Amino acid sequence: MILRFFDNPTVLVIASIVMVMALIFHNIAQAWMASRFGDATPRYQGFLAFDPKTHLEPMGVLFLFILGFGWTRQVPVNSRNYGGKGRNEALVWYTGPLAYLLVATLAYVVAFTFLRMGSGVLASAFAVTGDVAILHAVINLFPVFPLDGARAALAWGNRNVRQFVQQIAQFGVLGFIVFFMVLSFTGVTGAIMGFFRTLIIGGLSGLFGLFGA
Repeated sequence: MILRFFDNPTVLVIASIVMVMALIFHNIAQAWMASRFGDATPRYQGFLAFDPKTHLEPMGVLFLFILGFGWTRQVPVNSRNYGGKGRNEALVWYTGPLAYLLVATLAYVVAFTFLRMGSGVLASAFAVTGDVAILHAVINLFPVFPLDGARAALAWGNRNVRQFVQQIAQFGVLGFIVFFMVLSFTGVTGAIMGFFRTLIIGGLSGLFGLFGA
C-alpha cells in the first residue's frame, strides 16, 4: 500500500517515517499499560524505551511497505501479574489499536492544518498516513496472530474463541496473509475503516470549524 506511492516521494517518505514510528509507539503504549496494571516485565526488557531494535520486527516492517500493514515484536508480559480473569491483560493488547487510532487522529490534524495553509501535497501525505494508521487499528482487532486481537482473545476469550485462535495460528504468517486478503477483498476492512475515518474526520471538521481554523 505504501509502495504504491513510489511515484510520489512526499507521501512515500512521510507515511513511511510516521508509520514506522507508530509501530514503536504501539509497543510503548502497551508496555505502559502493562506497567499500570502492575506488570513490570515490558519495562525490565526495555519496551518502554524508544529503541527501534527492541520493537521492530524486520518481517513486519517489510510487510508494512508491501501490503500497507506491518507488525512489531510482541511486548513481553507475565499473565500471572494480571487480575480480572484475563480482562486486564486483554486491555493491554487492545491498547495497541487505540494507539494507532491516536496516531491517525494526529495525522489528520496535521493534514487539516496543511490543507488550510494551502499545501495540498503535505495534506495528502498526512491524510494517507492517517488511513494507514486506521488500517493498523482495524486489523489488530481481529483474533489472528500476530495481531493484538489474538492475544487479547487468548487472555480473555472463552474456550471456543481460544481454540479458534490457536487453529488459525498453526498456519503462521500464511494464515495471517490469507485472512488479511479475505477481509480486504470482501470489504470488511474497508467498511470498519470507513466508520473510524468518518468518526475522526467528522469530529476534527467540527473542531476546526469551531475555532475557525
